Order: sequence, then structure tokens, then C-alpha cells
Amino acid sequence: MTAQMQQCAAEIQSCWRQCDTALSHGDAEGANQAFGRVFEVVDTFPALIEEDVWALRFLCVLTWVKVAAALETTGQADSAHEAQEQVFSLLDELIEPLDAGRGLKFASGLETEEAADLVGRLYLLCSKAGRQDTLLWGRCFMDFDRKARGEEAPPRVN
Repeated sequence: MTAQMQQCAAEIQSCWRQCDTALSHGDAEGANQAFGRVFEVVDTFPALIEEDVWALRFLCVLTWVKVAAALETTGQADSAHEAQEQVFSLLDELIEPLDAGRGLKFASGLETEEAADLVGRLYLLCSKAGRQDTLLWGRCFMDFDRKARGEEAPPRVN
């Protein structure tokens, strides 16, 4: 992952935190603005190497997981379901590098507590939907959680 991609990921994760702050204050509009900012960052990022492209796609998946969770939290079940369908659609596109034997190398360096929580949520969404890639995301969660919180800490999903 390039240094520019690391900066992009940090900016996206900052938007996730802004969303959390807005939702904790009951500010749905602020949460929407934070999500909008994520997609502006994604749209303007000049991914130059293939690993950055896949990392950016993965961050988009995690952002849609966050959108689905936020909508569910605010009682918008139908919209949350639509966001979950978007997650699954993006995952189907992301399976290509995994099937090509690349594994999750593109996600290396993205292991923060925020990302670990979202990968845990992704695992739960996939499990509920009966997706075949459920175990992959469970393993990814364990890896992210271990790296984000330290080797000795037990896994945690908020």
C-alpha cells in the first residue's frame, strides 16, 4: 500500500469517527455529510497501483457496512437492508482478487479499531445472509482485531 493510500484510508476512517460523533448527538445530517465525504475521498483518490485499488474497494465495503449499521440504529430498516445489499454487491466484486490467489494482502495496513469493528459487522452480515465467504471475513476480523488491539487482547465486536 502506498503512502498516499495510507493517508486516504486515514481520512476515510476519520469520516467514520465523525459519523459516530454525529450519531451520538442525534445528528443524522452530520452523519450523512460524513458518509458523503467518504465517497468524495474515494472518487478523487488517484489509485495508481492495483493493491491500492483493492484497498479502496475494501474501504468502500466497510463504509457501506457502517452506513447499514447507522441506518439500522436510526430505525430505517428498509434503507439498512438496501445498504446491506450494496455491501454484498461490492463484496461480489472484491472476490476477484481473492479468487486470483492474492488473498487479503491489499488490506494490510488498514487494521485499526474502527476497521476491525466494521469487519466484525461484515462477518455478522455475511453469516446472517448465509454467504459462502463468511469464514473469510471471520478470519479477517480476527486478524484485524488482533493487529489493531494487540496480540494479547481478546477479540471484540461493538
